Formats: sequence, C-alpha cells, structure tokens
Amino acid sequence: ERADCVTHNIERSSMLILIVAAIEGQDVAMADVAGAFLKVDMDVFVLMKLEGGTVDIMCELDPSLKDFICLDNGKRVLYMQLIKALYWCVQSALLWYKLLSTTLVGMGFQLNPYHLCIGNAIINGKQCTITWYFDNDIITHVDPNVVTSIIDKIEEKFGKIAVTRGNSHEFLGMKINFQEDKTVTILMEGYIK
Repeated sequence: ERADCVTHNIERSSMLILIVAAIEGQDVAMADVAGAFLKVDMDVFVLMKLEGGTVDIMCELDPSLKDFICLDNGKRVLYMQLIKALYWCVQSALLWYKLLSTTLVGMGFQLNPYHLCIGNAIINGKQCTITWYFDNDIITHVDPNVVTSIIDKIEEKFGKIAVTRGNSHEFLGMKINFQEDKTVTILMEGYIK
C-alpha cells in the first residue's frame, strides 16, 4: 500500500511538472543514470546466495571462485558479500537516493519538503526543476543551455547518462509528447503493462 502511495505521488508530481513545462514552453530532458545503484557502496554487511546456473556464470567470470562453492541441501551455492548496492535490495534504493539528493543539493537545488524526489533551483532568474524516480530523471528549465549544464554536472558525477531532448519522450513506460498549443499528452499504455 505504501509503495502504491509513493508511486501515485511520483506520477502526479511528474505530470504537474510536465504540464508546467508545456505551458511555460520549457526545455525538457529525460535522463537515465545507467547502473545507478552500482555507483553506491553498500554500507551494511549483506550476503547474497547464488544458486544453479548463476554459480557457473560467476565461476566462468572468475575461476578462483570455484574454491568457495558450497553444498546446501545437495545444491551448489556460492555466498558473496555485496560491496556495491544492487537492484532489488531495499537498502540500495535508500543509498542511491542519498547520493543523488546530496549531489543535487551540492549543485544548488533545494529539495521539496512535500516530495523529496523533486529539487528546484533558481538559475538565471528562472526555476529549474529536477524530479526523479530511482535512476530516471526529468529536468526542466526555460533555457536549454541550463538543462544541458545540469546534465553535464550529473555526468561529471555519475558518468555518461542516456538523455532524450525535444518534444517526444518516454518516462517509466509513459509516452510524453509536447504539443505546439502548450499542452502535453501522456499515454499510459506501456506504464500499465
């Protein structure tokens, strides 16, 4: 239930940001930080149990791991300590959030007290907004050069990111199209699937 609430808040806030961007004719970029969680060190001791074909794959990548294979109820297993955050670990999402939000605050953004995945900064007298859902970001500002500079700063910290610019985007399975009449259409078919 809590996850649904968080997801609905992200959807609503993202849609509101997109509507404002359309009305104000802002430049919009959608960005995806590839391997975001792997950019964060795990801050607690976490063991991961690998079984079946995954054990073979890991040993193929690093033959020295063969010495550490154990039998558990007759199955070959390999226990590994996570040193980097891994998708689907609850701790990983929090660690990534802390790293990204700290980075944005360091860039001059203030987090919205009502929605902590939205940051705003006044740049060249106009509001720049960034909202994110895990590693997927929406960045808006009236000046495309400001949006580009924000993307550049994020890439300085996290490496090359996938970015779309222009009037057509995909975000979390939603197809977003900015229209000439200062409106935006959002098709949800992919999101629903």
